[in-house]
Amino acid sequence: MKKILSILSLICTLQGVAQINLDSLWTVWADGNRPDTIRLQAMQRICLQGYLYSNPDTAIILAKEMQDFAELKNEKHYQVFALQVQGTACSIQGDNIKGIDYFTKALKIAEETQNLKDMTTSINNIGVIYYEQGNNKKAMEYYLRSLEIAEKMKRKKSIAFALGNLGNVYKNLGQMDKAIESQTRCLQLAEEVKDEESKANALHSLAVIYSDLYQDEKALDYDTRALAIHTAADDQNAMAQSMIIIGLSYSRLNQAAKGIEILEKSLAIGQKGGFVTSIRESSYHLYMVYKAQNKTTDALAMHELYIEMRDSIKNEEGQQAVMQQEMQYNYDKQKALDEKEQEKELAVSAEQEQKQKIISYSVGLGLLLVLIFSAFVFNRLRLTKKQKEIIELQKDLVEEKQKEILDSITYAKRLQEAILPPQHFVKQHLPDSFIFYKPKDIVAGDFYWMEVVNNTILIAAADCTGHGVPGAMVSVVCSNALNRSVFEFGNTEPGKILDKARELVLETFSKSDTDVKDGMDISLACINKTTREIKWAGANSPLWYTSNGEMKEIKANKQPIGKSENPILFSTHNILLQQGDAIFMLTDGFADQFGGDKGKKFKYKPLKDILLHNAKLPMENQMQELDSAFVKWKSNLEQVDDVCVIGIRV
Repeated sequence: MKKILSILSLICTLQGVAQINLDSLWTVWADGNRPDTIRLQAMQRICLQGYLYSNPDTAIILAKEMQDFAELKNEKHYQVFALQVQGTACSIQGDNIKGIDYFTKALKIAEETQNLKDMTTSINNIGVIYYEQGNNKKAMEYYLRSLEIAEKMKRKKSIAFALGNLGNVYKNLGQMDKAIESQTRCLQLAEEVKDEESKANALHSLAVIYSDLYQDEKALDYDTRALAIHTAADDQNAMAQSMIIIGLSYSRLNQAAKGIEILEKSLAIGQKGGFVTSIRESSYHLYMVYKAQNKTTDALAMHELYIEMRDSIKNEEGQQAVMQQEMQYNYDKQKALDEKEQEKELAVSAEQEQKQKIISYSVGLGLLLVLIFSAFVFNRLRLTKKQKEIIELQKDLVEEKQKEILDSITYAKRLQEAILPPQHFVKQHLPDSFIFYKPKDIVAGDFYWMEVVNNTILIAAADCTGHGVPGAMVSVVCSNALNRSVFEFGNTEPGKILDKARELVLETFSKSDTDVKDGMDISLACINKTTREIKWAGANSPLWYTSNGEMKEIKANKQPIGKSENPILFSTHNILLQQGDAIFMLTDGFADQFGGDKGKKFKYKPLKDILLHNAKLPMENQMQELDSAFVKWKSNLEQVDDVCVIGIRV
């Protein structure tokens, strides 16, 4: 569950202001005899205290009015504030395209005036947009910039914001210890400066982390405290987000009726305020609770609402717009620097020309030199103008081609995301597990697949032909074949699932006029959590498992899910594991990665040694060790293939 924290608290300069009657603030704003700064301060409080969180549409209108007045009076700081309010209101409503546009404009003004407070706030909020788009790398980049400026100012409120947001990124990356550490530091700073809003945000973040770790009593305690603060501030969206964790915790603690009541309140608040993220999360958890209670009609309605909200938030236009906004910002920034440099050069040129004119009055030769120099400068300016026109034309062509490529990749990523099971679904059924998934490109030929049928869990690591966009398209075909084999043809035994999947993949590719040899290698396990019995089948991809301190291997059939000579039926193997034993399924990307001192492949034996050495660690720690080993081995070399490793302790 993702949650915007600092974007609801973006105005660092107004934290902790006393509640003031809105009527008196409106009187101050309307009084033209008051000083401009007093009127602008009144509108600040009207936007923040009166409308931003409870009525974002009205907040946008009022902030625009404030922005126009601040521009008229040349009040840069208040222009930044007004732009940040508009960006926050748009983000609350799920419109990240407009949100980042406002925040980028605010950052440009803050950098022009070198206002560190405004800079750290704007940088922080751009990071929040990337966070909401799922781009953790870019989000962390902006949060670290924000934290660096905040620490230079030694401003605890700003430091707390950045720490809170970094904690969210660490959580997304599965680094729960770092996430808890960052949020705890944020909470301590907020309590020191008596910043109730930051305190509530930190409490909620800790609740989300402990909820993901299935420590529901801790999650309930933290978000109950956060809800009290949000309610006192009438922060409707934050109230809805806290209610989601509280309702989910009660549901998991066998108090389903109370959980449903609170989740329904959260949904009502989200729908009333148009809070897309809150609607998405509350509808999803209501769907899960209704489904568990066999309330089919209610569950279906909530699932349809969840899908609608999910697609409205994560759409390719939003992600593309974010990238385009950053490119445009960097371009404008460089252009401004170039113009300043050109002004300096022109100033120097003018000074030299004046000196030549003075000399020309006394020396005829000086006049001739000035004329020659002037002709030279004119010719250079003419050439520079022509070169600039060529560069602008080339820039337009590059941007057009880049847009076409981004459109293609973004669409492929959307297809890829649709076939991958969400992390919360995996953790719900396999809490003691990890999925180390590292695509070579934006989209991948590797994918992981999971379904729950009756009392068994089906899970697989698959490697389709190719990587990038072509590999992603093949993965869609292969994932669909697995789904049909299970749900349409009723197969639950791994070998039979793969037999039918191969038949369906060949049937799909047979429609092509060309001889298509694409397909996939796969390791597929059927897990009975009660008996610890594992049924497994593989196509060119083995199963590893630990037992009695040893790493053992079951070899796969030497044939792919696709076209092959002399195909045979896939074999199903049965394994009975003891408590604490673990299984590992993987593709060949990790073992085939080049690196080390001699630039050779990593190979399978060292990978087995790492997994066996770390087998007793918690699964999250095992994944971190894998990631560290992969990064260290690869070093500065390019990643050669997609990587997928799945570990499950029974």
